[in-house]
Amino acid sequence: MRILIAEDDPVSRRLLEAKLVKWGYEVIATCDGNEAWETLQTRDAPRLAILDWMMPGADGVEICRRMRSEAREPYTYIILLTALHRDEDIVTGMEAGADDYITKPFKANELKVRLRAGRRIIDLQNELIQARETLREQATHDPLTGLWNHGEILRILGRQLSRIGREGGDVSVIMADLDHFKKVNDTLGHMAGDTVLRLTSEKMLSLVRDYDYIGRYGGEEFLAVL
Repeated sequence: MRILIAEDDPVSRRLLEAKLVKWGYEVIATCDGNEAWETLQTRDAPRLAILDWMMPGADGVEICRRMRSEAREPYTYIILLTALHRDEDIVTGMEAGADDYITKPFKANELKVRLRAGRRIIDLQNELIQARETLREQATHDPLTGLWNHGEILRILGRQLSRIGREGGDVSVIMADLDHFKKVNDTLGHMAGDTVLRLTSEKMLSLVRDYDYIGRYGGEEFLAVL
């Protein structure tokens, strides 16, 4: 797993990096808050981050606040590295959005355990996101053909009509069905009919543009919004 560390002290940074590499992490090391923030804005930003509380540029607490204010997915698990020991300082860091903290000089075994907890949280979030996307797919797509289902293609049509009402432009609608489809089911069976529907859907999808929509209106009927 990739992990970001932001630490301005070169000795502490090298020590921390060496430990993390030994434990199997792919480390991205930065020396100030601004560089860390830029790294966290990239598309493939690390999901784990260890941020020094006090460093040049944005400090660790400020980065936590920025990250949590955006409420982005996927989630980044943040551990603050701090020399501060007062309870009120710890509360400040956690309220800013840190998930955990570890005090300097850090103990290797303690850091290892806290990172393990962070990885469990990230794995759990990955499972929840996958479950959510599966439910969303089931709610909006036809399970046989993978096309938009009846309700969703009508909602898409409604949105497109509203859009051209506001902005102008054109939208085309095609209603299509398969001739003599009942004969396929009656003579070859419903499994053959399902295959026909799937192959027809694949063929239609291969012929439309990325910004066009095709839905299964019902049975062997299809609705295309172009």
